[in-house]
Amino acid sequence: MHRLKAVRARAATAHLAATLACIVLLASNFSPAAADTAANRTESDPNASFHKQTADFIEAEMRLYPEHATALGDHRFDDRIDDLSAAGAADVISHAHHWIKIFGADDPRALIANDEADREWLLAHLDGELLRTQQIRTYERDPGSYLPTSAINSLIKRDFAPLLVRMHSVAAREIAALKNLAAARINLKAARTPKVAIEITLQQMPATIGFFRNDVPLAFAKAPDSDEKASFLRANANLIIAIEDYSRWLKNDLMPHATGNYAIGADAYRRMLEDGDMVDLPLEQLEAVGVKELARLQDEFKTTAAAIDPNRTPADVIKTLSQDHPDSEGVLPEVASGLSDLRNYVIAHRLATIPSDVLPMVRETPPYMRATTFASMDTPGPFEKTTEAFFYVTLPEPSWSEEKKAQLLAFYAPPTISDTSVHEVYPGHYVQFLNNRLLPDQVRQIYHSGADSEGWALYCEQMMLDEGLHQGDPKYRLAQLQMALMRACRYLAGIRMHTQGMTVDEAAKFFELNAYQTPHNAMVEALRGTDDPGYLRYQLGKLMILKLREDVRRQQGAAFDLGKFHDDFLKQGAMPIKLIRRAMLGSDGPLLQESPR
Repeated sequence: MHRLKAVRARAATAHLAATLACIVLLASNFSPAAADTAANRTESDPNASFHKQTADFIEAEMRLYPEHATALGDHRFDDRIDDLSAAGAADVISHAHHWIKIFGADDPRALIANDEADREWLLAHLDGELLRTQQIRTYERDPGSYLPTSAINSLIKRDFAPLLVRMHSVAAREIAALKNLAAARINLKAARTPKVAIEITLQQMPATIGFFRNDVPLAFAKAPDSDEKASFLRANANLIIAIEDYSRWLKNDLMPHATGNYAIGADAYRRMLEDGDMVDLPLEQLEAVGVKELARLQDEFKTTAAAIDPNRTPADVIKTLSQDHPDSEGVLPEVASGLSDLRNYVIAHRLATIPSDVLPMVRETPPYMRATTFASMDTPGPFEKTTEAFFYVTLPEPSWSEEKKAQLLAFYAPPTISDTSVHEVYPGHYVQFLNNRLLPDQVRQIYHSGADSEGWALYCEQMMLDEGLHQGDPKYRLAQLQMALMRACRYLAGIRMHTQGMTVDEAAKFFELNAYQTPHNAMVEALRGTDDPGYLRYQLGKLMILKLREDVRRQQGAAFDLGKFHDDFLKQGAMPIKLIRRAMLGSDGPLLQESPR
């Protein structure tokens, strides 16, 4: 969800823009002598110099990635869109090399610990930009990335600026999006584009077009009739025509010739983990850890199912539990009704600090996300003034058969709703991002390790039951274990689909047999794996957090306090856990252990 005008949106510029503007303002108010003194101080203080570098770097990133800037709450570039042309890709490569040279020239021994950790993290992030652009070459193989749905949704879902300002930004961004749709026909290579990527894009296309035909005009229905509104409606209508034409091109011209492989390959996979999470373990070792954890979870699942009903198979027990679910109209109200209780439990048991009383709003998942996700958390960016946060839940499409609807709704049995709400809201993603907003370090506010953020949310699912939520009811433990099994399957499917040739059908069957998923839900997971090679990060991060917790407990002995451990972890930001280990323990140490519990 990362996508969002310049002159008219400056009134809505958030904290990052203000901070950077202050730097310029202060500099302009210096006398020449004061300026010389400040420059000398920066040159003589490596940490001050590094802070100036990071401010300049963040400014460069916001300009290069205007959609990400919008998502973060920096609204200076809401009238722009990420440049997905070949020239735009070249700009990304040049940008990454430029900043790798600058940060690489810093002496890490001269920096304080936090700054050196930020430097390591930024260098890894920049190599990740090169990985995606130079090696994986996403712009040549991902047809869905050219659709501006998320870029436009980020301008209409929150009231961060007056309606007319946001309407003007949407129109400008829709006009700019036409260039990306044209670039797609040049960039996308049949030999590199996977057929399944086109199929997923086309599967979501009716909902995507419906979003622009219905949701976008509705967002500005209260805007008075004017030349500007007419311009917006014209831009929106032209974009719909362009998207429909793009859809036909994908189906009739690209699809018949597409022979690309969704797998990114072992070398890119290793580099992805090193760049995104600073994990450099051999893939063979990572797979062995995953196999062992899957077996452990399956044993615990069978034991828990037997405690519920020893006369039936585990598959029958979980199937019976999943049949007790609300209908399509009842899912969102039931999800919303349980959030306050979870929040109160976290506070009463001092499990983590929740720095806001505002609950997220439960909403249906936007159309362009429904094909590959069941639920997700969308929080305001760290520089956003509004506090509107959305807990998205995917509901069945009205056009589906009753059997297909039932298979998706099986995901929303009460124990699974509770487990998912823990993951997404309390004390999972929502609590972590609320804490991130308070960090004084903008590097840590902006850049996140997936193994940290997803690992934290998955860790919370187990931790909350371990700490007494639902008073040991085995039905809730069984639901948590089923979700853990799904992440354990993601862990192994991610490795095997992208480095060992596992097919989509094989992956779907793997989820069915090992995580007790319905055929529909198993296929959703397998399709997600084609587009998200890093979805092993959920379990990888959880295992690293459990190892860190054990090591901190061993170091602190009787003084160990679980709530303080969680707060100390969250205060580091969603950094790679390797860097958090160093901050909390004073050394790196092993990231994983063979027996994670």
